[in-house]
Amino acid sequence: MPQVRKIPGSNLPTDFRNQNLLFIDLETTGLDPTRHEIIEIGAILVSGKTLKIEKEYQTRVKPEHPETADKKALKLSGLSPTSWKKAKPLIQVLKELNKLAPGAMLVGHNITFDWTFLEIAYRNAGISWTFDYHRLDVLSIAYAYALNDPKIKRLRLQALAEHFSIKGGKKHRALGDARTAYKIFLKLVHP
Repeated sequence: MPQVRKIPGSNLPTDFRNQNLLFIDLETTGLDPTRHEIIEIGAILVSGKTLKIEKEYQTRVKPEHPETADKKALKLSGLSPTSWKKAKPLIQVLKELNKLAPGAMLVGHNITFDWTFLEIAYRNAGISWTFDYHRLDVLSIAYAYALNDPKIKRLRLQALAEHFSIKGGKKHRALGDARTAYKIFLKLVHP
């Protein structure tokens, strides 16, 4: 586990509603965070006060071990070795993420997947992250919501987007999926 600590001089808001949220989605070279790598990150910084988008961030990440990539995962994301030519090194991307949203709470659909990849990436890079140690899972919120809505049969991101008539970006692309998770979150908390 990486050291997840508060950055010096930062204070978390006394009211959670004032804490910014960072909706995040990763594309990876496979499902195993101990073997596979992050190849794309999409993030949306949202004001905790207004729930409005403040900034967006998207970048491709150059994998250090493309030979370990799962061909199925690459096909799903549509990313390939040619798309990594202009990709950034992971350590640079992690530093940019820290600057984007210090103290923010990470939010995503099945956030544990992304959280685990990020934890390992930060630890391996020797960088402490600046995010809050709490996280919000849109999938879990959707589960609670769906208990009272028999029309919802599946909790996958695209199934929920379809249920709520949300038009999104390309599925299995990081920024598009982060946007879709954000829009679903808004529907769940403000029905």
